[in-house]
Amino acid sequence: MSVLLLSGGIESATLLHERSGTGDLHALFLDYGQRAARAERSAAIALCAATETPLTVLSLRGVGKALAPPGPFRPHIPLDARNLLAVALAANQALALKTHTVLLGVQRDDRGHSEGALPFITALSDTLAALGLTLETPYRDLRKTEVVARGRALGIDYARTYSCLLGRRTPCGHCPQCRARTQALGPGA
Repeated sequence: MSVLLLSGGIESATLLHERSGTGDLHALFLDYGQRAARAERSAAIALCAATETPLTVLSLRGVGKALAPPGPFRPHIPLDARNLLAVALAANQALALKTHTVLLGVQRDDRGHSEGALPFITALSDTLAALGLTLETPYRDLRKTEVVARGRALGIDYARTYSCLLGRRTPCGHCPQCRARTQALGPGA
């Protein structure tokens, strides 16, 4: 069995579809106070329902609020090291489920961010190995467009996914996530 960190976005949705159907996958969604949490959670629920994958939803809104930068501005993503927290929580769930694998949908285009950089992913992998767990990042050498190509070959309906940082009902189309989504899926996606 594996625990998949499911954000409701393109990469985690593709991983979900690739690994579902075997009965040994469990998805984990984290609401850490990000602006898009409601839309991402809805996407995660719909994706898991479509693939008949069990889903655990953890509310960590208080953590996001407590650790967000001070001031009146509410950041889109309140936790700078969110993957560190996410992988730690997924590791705990993997241990509770007596499984040995955590799946993370980072891809090559994420390397420009500290949490997608290879040294960070390697350090996370080494940390999980010390617990007897494996961190799998099968897309780490693929571009987002390549992940989408894999997903389209599986027949994934990417309209069920959500990528906008603002969390609006209709994605803004201008934030970095919307731009990356449009580049990977094409206009109007």
